[in-house]
Amino acid sequence: MAAALLMGTQASAQATAELPGFNLERLQTNTGRGTVLIGNGELMVPGGLSVSLLGHYQRMPLELDDGERTLQVVRDRATALLSASYGLLPWLEVSAQLPFVLWQQGDDPNEIGLARLTAQGLSTPVLQARLGLLSRRYRQPVDLSADLGVGLPFGSGQALAGDNKPRFHARMVVGTVVRGLNPSFEAGVLFRPSILLTTSEGIAKPGARSEIHLGASLATTGKGARGEFGLRAIVARQTSVEVLGGLRFPLLVGLDAFLLGGPGLGAAPGAAQFRMLAGVSFRHEPPPPISFIDEAEDHELQLSMATPKPPPEENSLRPVSTWEFNSLTRGEPQDGTAGNAAAQEPLRPYQPAPQERLVLRGEVRFAQGSSALTGVVPLLDQVVLQWSEHPGQGLIIVEGHADTEKAETSDMFMSLQRAQAVRRYLIDQGIPGTRVRIRGLGSDWPISAHPATEQEHQLNRRAEVLVITKAEEEATTRVPAP
Repeated sequence: MAAALLMGTQASAQATAELPGFNLERLQTNTGRGTVLIGNGELMVPGGLSVSLLGHYQRMPLELDDGERTLQVVRDRATALLSASYGLLPWLEVSAQLPFVLWQQGDDPNEIGLARLTAQGLSTPVLQARLGLLSRRYRQPVDLSADLGVGLPFGSGQALAGDNKPRFHARMVVGTVVRGLNPSFEAGVLFRPSILLTTSEGIAKPGARSEIHLGASLATTGKGARGEFGLRAIVARQTSVEVLGGLRFPLLVGLDAFLLGGPGLGAAPGAAQFRMLAGVSFRHEPPPPISFIDEAEDHELQLSMATPKPPPEENSLRPVSTWEFNSLTRGEPQDGTAGNAAAQEPLRPYQPAPQERLVLRGEVRFAQGSSALTGVVPLLDQVVLQWSEHPGQGLIIVEGHADTEKAETSDMFMSLQRAQAVRRYLIDQGIPGTRVRIRGLGSDWPISAHPATEQEHQLNRRAEVLVITKAEEEATTRVPAP
């Protein structure tokens, strides 16, 4: 492209001509879950929204060299990118990107007969659909998604920010979590319109065609600052490779800031010698159902549970009774006289005493036969916020439940494992372990007593979380009625 541009303009003695309009940008960023550069194959939950604003600086993205002279057409370039992603269905996520060229400068191209570029302009808007193929939420080994997108021909060609025809891309993204690390890989193709360049012989030749895009990223997981590392390679007539690394750190609930930078290799147009990206991103996903209990309600109506199934009469073995952490006994009589009769009755869900106030109740759902929590759980973040308002008096009760499916082997043990997973999550968020009590209720208290569908089975595979405070604590802060 560089040789054709220089030879074509030097061979003609005509007035200045514009550079052929095309989109100089070669770096594609990610929307939704994952790193800034590459997704992780996971989709937003239905109703989830992710919005990000990114600032981007490039050094030397376009340099023309015919072997005798070098012209730095674009030496420095600053762009901005506004993107949004929305979870439409469990298997479908839609997104949009709107980029702008804020400022660019370089050598005066008039000396070789080319018109000067404009400093600002709208770049190519992109619309994309992300299809979920595999998901770890459903106990599958990895997250796998397919991205299909179109770039609209609305960009400014005079700013080297838009193609004269639509461009299309298709790619596959796969990711997983291994020991606190989130690796992901991407492979795809970009179909872009060809750029016709006039050579010194007067023959029009294509200057850009379809490209193969490959990428890999590695990110740490957790609630605090997280590291991100990404590599992108574009395989075409002129291959380019870019490496970017940086940090992502939380500002507020759901709001993160990020900063990345790194070098690039390759002489293809748009392959910068150095890039730096900085910005903020906001993500909100609807939490599981939460019930806020009014203090005036009758305590007997605060917990409505299904009638427990009676134990089978032919069972000659006494079932193992459930027990809770941070208590001195397992809830059984110590003398053994009345224990046999009490053990046959399953442990009941926790009922707040008259002097207690239930301020929050919610459910965390689990996959079949699993006690693993998948990433960030919005409900438990709400629990942390509620508990922080009553750190001295607050108490958290976690009750694990299991389903009657065959995969829920040893349902009593599975329910306790689920309660333990929730307790471990809350302790990691700074709640003292002595303030979190867990109980395993097995499959004796199902929401759906006779499940027939997967949704009904999932209702039973749960852990119920209750935040309890003393009723007198609220009374001290209440203004008496006139």
